[in-house]
Amino acid sequence: MPKTLNVFLAIGFLFGLQQTPAREAGNWEKITDVSPDKKLGVRVICESEPDDPKNIDPGSIAGVELVALPSKKRVMELSRNYDGAPAKIFWSPDSKWFALAVSEGPRVTVTSVFHREGNEFEKLDTEDLSVSSRGDARNQYIEPIRWVKSGALLLQQFTIFRGGSGDSTIQFTAVFDTSGKFRIIGKKKVRSKAE
Repeated sequence: MPKTLNVFLAIGFLFGLQQTPAREAGNWEKITDVSPDKKLGVRVICESEPDDPKNIDPGSIAGVELVALPSKKRVMELSRNYDGAPAKIFWSPDSKWFALAVSEGPRVTVTSVFHREGNEFEKLDTEDLSVSSRGDARNQYIEPIRWVKSGALLLQQFTIFRGGSGDSTIQFTAVFDTSGKFRIIGKKKVRSKAE
């Protein structure tokens, strides 16, 4: 083979290696939380295959994405808990809404809600997605339970009060409209085992 051809092949091989996405080299992935219409799912990406694929160490997770199925084309990156673990997704029956609870630290868990507009999901403003409870909250965990119907989400709020004055668990339903606004339509206190 002529030397110029060898040099050309070597340069082409070198550039070919640089263009290979790092993501494809040795990464392991798992699809979880598939939507009811089977068109979307959550891809959990690890740098290598975990020891226990059913219980993935959060430290080994390289990314969490919402992907279209079966193509696995990335739709959006998803939030993870403060320890790196992926948040569980709760889908509405029509796959047009999803909610996920994200632990922002050991004392706070918030719920984010997304609505599909065409081929994209829009994150709604859920900063005030809570109900009032008596006392001064020290820790508060607001998590989705399930979608009652499209646009109506049942949540649970667990609050621990400062000064050892107990805790409170309240379930409530929030109804969202397509503009992103929500209203609370019902709430009930869940009795603790001590009560």
